[in-house]
Amino acid sequence: MKSTSELDRELGMDAYASEAPPCRALVRSSRDDFRVDEVVSLEDLSTEAKAGLYPVYRVEKRSIDTMHMEGELSAALGSRVSYGGLKDKKAVTSQYVSASSLKSEAPGTVIRPDFDARLVGYLPTPITRGSVLGNRFSIILRECCPKVSESISVAFDLARRRMVPNFFGYQRFGTSGIGTHRIGRAMVKRRFDDAVELMLLRPRESDDEGTKAAREAMAKGDFQGGARLLSPGQDLERKVALRLARDPEDSIAAMRGVPVKMRRLYVQAYQSYIFNRAVSNAVAGGLDISAAKQGDNWGEVGPGGTPDPKVRGARETPEDGAIPMVQLAGYAYRDYGSRFDALTSRVMGEEEVSARDFYIKEMQEVSAEGGFRPAHLLAADLAFETVGGDASLSFTLSKGQYATVLLREIIKPADPRESGLA
Repeated sequence: MKSTSELDRELGMDAYASEAPPCRALVRSSRDDFRVDEVVSLEDLSTEAKAGLYPVYRVEKRSIDTMHMEGELSAALGSRVSYGGLKDKKAVTSQYVSASSLKSEAPGTVIRPDFDARLVGYLPTPITRGSVLGNRFSIILRECCPKVSESISVAFDLARRRMVPNFFGYQRFGTSGIGTHRIGRAMVKRRFDDAVELMLLRPRESDDEGTKAAREAMAKGDFQGGARLLSPGQDLERKVALRLARDPEDSIAAMRGVPVKMRRLYVQAYQSYIFNRAVSNAVAGGLDISAAKQGDNWGEVGPGGTPDPKVRGARETPEDGAIPMVQLAGYAYRDYGSRFDALTSRVMGEEEVSARDFYIKEMQEVSAEGGFRPAHLLAADLAFETVGGDASLSFTLSKGQYATVLLREIIKPADPRESGLA
């Protein structure tokens, strides 16, 4: 099997679905080459403002992550906002966001340098993850290898046959830094000093001179001075440093300087890493991930291509067309004896963590229960065309799935960062 990149292995993605050779291509040569449009059920949308209804916005953002957009839009609406999922920073994306308070403001538009929010109507309940059906991707690959049509055809055929592993993609792990899963691992293992060290002191390739100076100051115990040297975009690191300036010995309080939503993402990234390793082992071991087998946990796919939230037990006989569901590590994890449980348990053993470790009593608000995730990508409406050295691709993926996972099957890059995937 084609060997994967060093970065892929660091993130647990150590397998490909095919033996097809690599095909050079550049992703995101420009921001407009990667577009994501959220597909949401809006059956109950009203065009009139009425008592008991929440304003809903279609937000198009560019080069800003969802959490920073959330903060700016919340300020404009005078309310916390609710949305279905995080969207890629390095893309043009559209998604639906609602106020979470009935007392919020409801301006017709909110215009900011990195996003536009336009009021589309009102709903009886806020937008949540359950509102999202999937995401539609429109992507242009540049400077492609001569056999790009063959490479895309192979990858798309595998996706149609449900054979592309449903890895958590690069964006899940913050690959421009040290990897959010490493911070999550430290938190799950109660090594909060290590989590702080990873955030503040560990050098990164992207560090500029100011950040290097900040890390040097903090390594000497000057957290106040180091915080001043951090760039405006390093707001999480600054919050941790300022907490440490008040009490250098309290690493738990320092980590609580990070907003709880982000701290949960660290732990969830570690769950994602364990999942990726388990599914990699499944593919490398020749397991058929395309259909549920007797003894698997399994689920059904609805008309819109979204998995039914109900996961069936390992002792129930799978229906025709059922998909295998893989457990995520968490405090509710149990080994039911499925093909995938054996692999997940093995990875957890190698990581020296147990299910109960994900209940973090020192920081209960970030404890992770676990859950289930399809073993393979659920892709639909796959199409492409090539012109010269460029290829235009379009497809829809179920919610929580990553376009870069499908693209890596086409490109198989030696360095995902250089190719624009990460």
